[in-house]
Amino acid sequence: MALSNPAMGVLGRAASGEFNFGGLAETATLSGTTTKSILLVAITFIVGYGSLNYSMGYIEANGGAAPNLLMYGAIIAALVVALITIFKPEASPFTAPAYAVCEGAALGTLSAFFELRFPGIVATAVMSTFVVLMAMLALWKFRLIVPTARFRSVVIGATCGIAILYLLNFVCSLIGFPLLPSSGAIAIIISLVVCTIAALNLVLDFDMIEQSVNEGLPKYFEYYCSFSLLVTICWLYIEILRLLSIINRE
Repeated sequence: MALSNPAMGVLGRAASGEFNFGGLAETATLSGTTTKSILLVAITFIVGYGSLNYSMGYIEANGGAAPNLLMYGAIIAALVVALITIFKPEASPFTAPAYAVCEGAALGTLSAFFELRFPGIVATAVMSTFVVLMAMLALWKFRLIVPTARFRSVVIGATCGIAILYLLNFVCSLIGFPLLPSSGAIAIIISLVVCTIAALNLVLDFDMIEQSVNEGLPKYFEYYCSFSLLVTICWLYIEILRLLSIINRE
């Protein structure tokens, strides 16, 4: 079954034995994955904070013009590094931190526009993302949410649907006819649904990471698992930021 997070697809292959190599002295552990996840999130946060401050100063000093070189450069670099990580998991000890740097720069620039328009929104979005992350971890850890086959199918199907909808909305926006509203009750409802799906993807991430670690995968998969989780966390942050901006417009 295809996984909602593209990076998690490799973990599915790994769990089936594709990356289990004999004679390895060390294997991935949950504690190691947790430590590296915290490290990647910290890198993303620190770089993002610096990028946010730089971008806000740049925008204000240039009459609202965006720092395009930083914004588009970071987005393209993050995409390239993510693809390298997905296709070459053994490179993740180097590419995962690089992705965190690129993603932090991209998110910081994006956040600057929201912060200038709605002061304080970024701090609220960061705290909300952390709260949701901890809540979903607790729900999964205490088996209050169990990722059954049906649960996976629903979440994966909904995530694919969101991806297609966003792509169509982007294309339609280029010709001046966006599909999704940017304000109003319908926009809030849509954003809430997307935030919920993003949060539920965390449960799939936690479960697949545990399964993969239990398979005795190579040590470098600690970085790969952390990278996979970071992808979902960043998506969740963006969706929460968007939801808060819609609410603030009302």
